[in-house]
Amino acid sequence: MNGSQVRAVVLVAPHEMREREFPRPRITAFDGLLEVEANGVCGTDVHFRASAQDTPRILGHEVVGRVVELGEVARQRWSVEVGDRVAVESGVTCGTCRDCLRGFSQTCSARLGYGSNVTTDVAPALWGGLAELMYLAPGTVLTRIDDGVPAEVAAGWLSPLANGVDWTGPIGGDVQPDDAVVVIGPGAQGLSCCLAAKARGAGLVVLAGLARDHHRLAAGRTLGADRLVMVDEESLESAVREASGGAMADVVVDVSGSDAAANLAPRLLRRRGTVVAPSPLNAKADVALPLREMVWNQIRWQGVLSNRPQAAPAAAALLAARAADFAPLVTHRYELADADAAIDAVAGTDPDVAPIKVVVCPNGAGPG
Repeated sequence: MNGSQVRAVVLVAPHEMREREFPRPRITAFDGLLEVEANGVCGTDVHFRASAQDTPRILGHEVVGRVVELGEVARQRWSVEVGDRVAVESGVTCGTCRDCLRGFSQTCSARLGYGSNVTTDVAPALWGGLAELMYLAPGTVLTRIDDGVPAEVAAGWLSPLANGVDWTGPIGGDVQPDDAVVVIGPGAQGLSCCLAAKARGAGLVVLAGLARDHHRLAAGRTLGADRLVMVDEESLESAVREASGGAMADVVVDVSGSDAAANLAPRLLRRRGTVVAPSPLNAKADVALPLREMVWNQIRWQGVLSNRPQAAPAAAALLAARAADFAPLVTHRYELADADAAIDAVAGTDPDVAPIKVVVCPNGAGPG
């Protein structure tokens, strides 16, 4: 930053990102300004980069940084001070719609989100984490991050962990002590669900992926997975039956985005079990499910979409307790100018790049 201008990387057209400068915003009593330390990159960014909607815009929705300016009303509302390290919820809430009032502000009817659907034509332009500074609108939800947690770790893992907390909690699988849980898909979301399930007392966690995911599966072992399954080398159904002593699973969390997994997931459950299914952006409109068998066995199929903001503090506590385990799982770090390459890494365009979690550091990587 040169003081009056802020660098950002802007999506100007599908797969076309350019570095631009914007005026430093003027802050009122109701809002604030964040110096972005790190921004996690996920599959949603791959989808957003390919879209022509809402351009030009600044991507980046897994954001962690330091508060550098803060209005007095905003300070009281957010209970933070200048200098605090915070994570930013991707959705900006209206606070008055039906979903916000019922605690599901991630589906707020205003549909206003950082890094997703606000163009740079909307003042003050800085509505995404791929920038040196990011605007904090009045409806923003912030979560304090312990200073002992490196910003890159928090940016990479708080959002997936908050999803895991919610998806294994009452609005998802409602994992109970000693439950058997199967997680299909060893990406950041699946790994986080392993830890969240264990934190809720799961007695058995089975993590499934492909042989090419061996490094991610190994990471799952450090986060609570008791049994690892490479589904292209052995039968997942047989493995779950053996690991559970024939009882099968209480909860299956399917974060794979695979049609085959969607069809298999209900068959991994005991009676009255639950399939938790996030909606992958690349899924087909219709996926075949064994509905007759699901009805006969009273299987619950629960769709989930991101996390409720109230899951973030529990995720932050988990992250603070296990930061040392998560630090090696931030496998790729990029400067702001290389944000396009960071999204390429997540997209898997280079077979020699095998990331677990990718972050962009707009102001350079800090000491922690």
